[in-house]
Amino acid sequence: MILNCDAPVPFEFRNIFMNKLSGQLSVSTPKNKKTMFFHEGRLIHSESNFFDEKLGIILNLIGKVSDSQYDNISGLIHSADDQVGNILVQNGIISKDDLKEAVLYRIKRIAVSSFSILSGEVSFTEGVSPDNAGAGIRIPIEEIIYSGGRRIESVNCISKKYYFNSPEVVNGNEKLYKILSIGERELIEIVKTSDELSNPRLISRSGISSDSYWEGIAVLFLLGIIDFSSDIKDKPSEEDIIGLVRLKNVFEKGNYDIYSILGLAGDESVTSIQKAYINLVQKYDPERFGVDISPEIRKSAQYVMRKLDSDFKDINEHHEESKKIESVSFHSIPEDKTDPGKPVVLPEMVPEENYEFDEYFDKFEKGKELYMSNKFDEALVYLKDAAKLGEPRYENLLYLGKCQTNLPFFSDEAERNLKKAIEMSPAKSEPVHALGILYLKLKKKKNAKKCFERAVGLEPGNIEAAQDLFRLRFPPKKKKKLFSR
Repeated sequence: MILNCDAPVPFEFRNIFMNKLSGQLSVSTPKNKKTMFFHEGRLIHSESNFFDEKLGIILNLIGKVSDSQYDNISGLIHSADDQVGNILVQNGIISKDDLKEAVLYRIKRIAVSSFSILSGEVSFTEGVSPDNAGAGIRIPIEEIIYSGGRRIESVNCISKKYYFNSPEVVNGNEKLYKILSIGERELIEIVKTSDELSNPRLISRSGISSDSYWEGIAVLFLLGIIDFSSDIKDKPSEEDIIGLVRLKNVFEKGNYDIYSILGLAGDESVTSIQKAYINLVQKYDPERFGVDISPEIRKSAQYVMRKLDSDFKDINEHHEESKKIESVSFHSIPEDKTDPGKPVVLPEMVPEENYEFDEYFDKFEKGKELYMSNKFDEALVYLKDAAKLGEPRYENLLYLGKCQTNLPFFSDEAERNLKKAIEMSPAKSEPVHALGILYLKLKKKKNAKKCFERAVGLEPGNIEAAQDLFRLRFPPKKKKKLFSR
């Protein structure tokens, strides 16, 4: 089977976990191959021909073999891993416990890093076991899924496949809940009370950022705690997009009649105006347009939303009724399931928070885009502006620190921002790795080494951190000049 977003490695792991399968999962790219073996839904062995997943390198990465010892055994690196381990134990370089720890670490790392492979081929063969299947290794696969499922490649595949579906809780296994974060447990409760809302509607109602929502949902889905309905809901049509662009143009030109836009004459009841407003903002909610929509369309939807909210406030202030319509932002409006004959009661919210988040999102996304294009000076302006809007946010602190790392005279600020990002998300390896890169640029090699080691420890599948650690420990030797003048 060719790897794609319909059947990538994360979905195979979910199937093996949910059905407690035994067999061999192979993931191949043109140059490399990983093979993982399972027994009744537990990981028992992994093999890989990736150079940085060789046992000798793993022993060095986790501190069981010193740098000088590694230099002495470097000739063994290309030998079979079981041979390398036995030779090192027999010569007293490592103990059997050291070898067992390294083998476990390697098995987990190979499996977790496979979640990032999205091009190549994948196949699962039931009933196949390695020769050393009786070694007694039984790693709960939920540990692998929890680490690998949070990787951006997994999250993107799941969000693209199920964006317009509705999540539902299907497994209340308390044992699984123990490995979840507080935020992920809260997300379960949000889904339980979602009234079958689609993901875009649920994001809007919950107030959770889209990235955080999908990272949590991806893990919960892969662990089998939630599933998605088969029916597609709220997916915008081509007519919706055309209508959005036209409405944006009307707002930009000015001199428009908001009642006409709402489809009203202006003398309707409070309830009629409320429902017309709700219908329009639900139609043009930015989250409704999905993850694949162009940035221009998303920005148009955010602009239209701000204008609708602003005009709705004006209607409140000038309406002839004795009671003002309660002013709310779209993001707080629940799905309308009320009796048409009854007045609509809307919850009291502070709309400015959502305006502020839209502005933050625009600036952060622009800053991130510029950073990815190596335009660090320009990126810094947008990321700093985003930092001024509301409370500090993990993703902005991370990219702000990474951006400042690449600019002169900002190293102190970069260090502070990356440390704050680590404090906000101590289980994530990316800010720790980024801090290590900063220290390496500042020639603080000991600090950099500690960061790289910690990043690899937090996420065994963080290939970049492992490679940086390896290069730091074993820098390429300078070639001697044959002749000198």
